Amino acid sequence: MKNSQRMMVNIIEEICTEQGILCERFSYDWIFRLAKNGRTAHIFGYQFENNSATAQLICTDKCASSEILRSKGIPAVEHYFFISPDDLHYIGLEGNWQRMLELLKKYERLVCKPNEGTGGIDVFQVSSSVELELAVNSVFAHSRSLALSPFYPIDQEYRVILLNDQVKLIFSKTIQSLIGNGRSSFKQLLLEQNPSMLETIPTGDFSEELLNKIPKSGEKIPLNWKHNLGQGAQPEIIIDPSLITELSDLALRSAQAVNVRFASVDIIRTGGEFKVLEINSGIMMESFARMNEENYKKAKSIYFEAIQTFLS
Repeated sequence: MKNSQRMMVNIIEEICTEQGILCERFSYDWIFRLAKNGRTAHIFGYQFENNSATAQLICTDKCASSEILRSKGIPAVEHYFFISPDDLHYIGLEGNWQRMLELLKKYERLVCKPNEGTGGIDVFQVSSSVELELAVNSVFAHSRSLALSPFYPIDQEYRVILLNDQVKLIFSKTIQSLIGNGRSSFKQLLLEQNPSMLETIPTGDFSEELLNKIPKSGEKIPLNWKHNLGQGAQPEIIIDPSLITELSDLALRSAQAVNVRFASVDIIRTGGEFKVLEINSGIMMESFARMNEENYKKAKSIYFEAIQTFLS
């Protein structure tokens, strides 16, 4: 997707037009300079000036943010840092492989991903040394560092968006599923029930055995194990008061622990417990805003309030 096609571009332009804000665009619409009443601020990608540079860097680094959260007693998914072999001299270690194998032995199943990645790209689930080696090589081909974390079976994943110590939006990210009929194979069901899913789900993650399997009647088959909206997961705004209270408390504690003012906190429910998966200082609401007009208005109102903070 071209930068100019981002929903973010439309929203920022609308806000600036409606509020009389001078808006200049740079770097193929990746950077905005906003000016009003003698004040100037920038938006870089999805990063706003509400956050300090330090907070942004901590949130971008999955291992660093995980370590800080857990040091504060906040339940968070463990992320273990590994740097590429070319850069090992920076941290004084002789190698990565032994520590990686020890983690695999300890947890039996790991998630391997870029330490600073987004969108579920180059994220792998591994349960053998061969799978681990393939995943590590793939990540290091594009990234200088990676994170290994235990694999947790996720009952549900939530995103909490907050600004200035106030929760603005909470929604779940639900993986799409197919329902078996006892006659059609997984691949046939995919083509029959929703062929458009082929454009968003990573079909390459499915084995030939699974594609040819005939699920039982009524059997539910998840189309992915990653809860990324850009990979087909569906957002649903949370309205349950007790759930809102519990998620809000955990998200706010997490944001305060890393001193971030404008952020989205991803929280998973696993085995009946809530754990913070990651904190994002870049507020991306592309897929959420594209769902319907109400979602678009909600995303726009949050971005507008963020802009007001540093231009008023």
